[in-house]
Amino acid sequence: MRYQDLDFKSLSPRPARRPATARALPRPRTRWLLIGAAPLIGLALLAALSDGVAKVEDSTAKPERLHYSLELPGGASRPDEAPTAAISPPAVKPEAAEPTASAAPQEPASDIAEAAVEPAEDSPAAARQSARNWKEIEVRPGDTLAAIFDRAGLKPRTTHEVATLNEQTRQLRRIKPGQKIAMLIDDENRLTQLKYMPSLTETLVIRRQADQSLKSEILNHPLDAVPTFKSGVIESSLFEAAAVSGIPENIIMEMAGIFGWDIDFALDIRKGDRFAVVYNELYKEGQKVRSGKIVAAEFVNQGKTYRALYYTDPKGNSGYFTPDGKSMRKAFLRSPVKFSRISSRFSGKRWHPVLGKWRSHRGVDYAAARGTPIRAAGDGKIVKAVYSKSYGNVVFIQHGGRYTTVYAHMKGFARGIRKGKRVKQGQVIGYVGSTGLVTGPHLHYEFRVNGVHRNPLTVKLPAAAPINPAYLEDFRRKTRKQLALLELAREQSVASLDGEAREDTRRN
Repeated sequence: MRYQDLDFKSLSPRPARRPATARALPRPRTRWLLIGAAPLIGLALLAALSDGVAKVEDSTAKPERLHYSLELPGGASRPDEAPTAAISPPAVKPEAAEPTASAAPQEPASDIAEAAVEPAEDSPAAARQSARNWKEIEVRPGDTLAAIFDRAGLKPRTTHEVATLNEQTRQLRRIKPGQKIAMLIDDENRLTQLKYMPSLTETLVIRRQADQSLKSEILNHPLDAVPTFKSGVIESSLFEAAAVSGIPENIIMEMAGIFGWDIDFALDIRKGDRFAVVYNELYKEGQKVRSGKIVAAEFVNQGKTYRALYYTDPKGNSGYFTPDGKSMRKAFLRSPVKFSRISSRFSGKRWHPVLGKWRSHRGVDYAAARGTPIRAAGDGKIVKAVYSKSYGNVVFIQHGGRYTTVYAHMKGFARGIRKGKRVKQGQVIGYVGSTGLVTGPHLHYEFRVNGVHRNPLTVKLPAAAPINPAYLEDFRRKTRKQLALLELAREQSVASLDGEAREDTRRN
């Protein structure tokens, strides 16, 4: 038989009849799909079970902190009402969240605070969670707390209850336009929580307790401090050099105050003087808010180097000290008034413009605008506050047993300045005027040691107390990093000077 003559149909075996049970089974393709999907179904069931376990654990463990945003996508709940944010609070009372230090931008416009703590489970507010809403109200010009509560639908009794609760809630009497107050109000128009930020680093939180009384607390949110170092060289003025170096004005003013006991920034500054400063920039949420405190500074004036380091001792006392622990602060201010110029210096012989004769001038005359505040040069006791023919309105201050300072030709005395009154260094005692034998407004200032007149511009001023010897090791340890940053800033300043010198040489 030839291959072509074979009947392949007749040679193929006939398929057996499927039993009834076999016909009920799925086809091979469907069976493979079910086998592949089985692990996925198992994983889904396992995840659901895990989620359930996690929720059970969450109900007994410390829950997550409540975060709420006052910036709503849906707008206000009523046209005459501020925006409302719905909150889904945790089922149990969370522990008080500790505010964390974060980097600092402008004061958040749509976020008052994190770290909010919900009322206890047995409080009336917790029983009506589904009906509660957060309301954010922005303070308008002329607003009072009563007006804001009225806008939120609260009763006048609530205003009195909050405003008179304690000293913390009195801050709500000083609200300013643009600030925001967030309130949590239940379905009976009862205030259950309130949040208000009086400053960038503080949040006032008021909560209603189970017994219906209110309780308040202040949550602190410290800013992140990032050290920044900059340096400069004086060509014409200190402020111009600071501007060129990108140093904020408040920092350069603080630096002038630190070195003000040793350097007269109106008279002693010379071209070529240089400075370096290390200060903190304060951040929140990654954005700079403002400049902080100077932690280290150096000033080279006419070849002499002055250095200052900020230090807080274990008792919490802070100040600026030299690297060897001596106080930068002196017992006396070098200049007790902000002046435009010195109109007359300390001299044994001077032509008096009013009397028209030669006589000694045993003080320094600081020319300044009429009404400029005059400050006590040091701590002491007022022994005279009188009017005399030559001195005009004059104040004599005794500083311990050795030193006396005199302030003459005042326009008038500050409030409370009288004989026997004790004053602090820097306290305003009077105002620049032209009383007595003078030709124009100025302060005549004298400095006496054991009754002998000394030149206020050159006399060696006694220093304030140095660091307690018991804290010297702590001081060295804490200021080591500050010194390293200061050294880096100084090297940067010197390198900049060398680079400019080489550039000048190349051009010439």
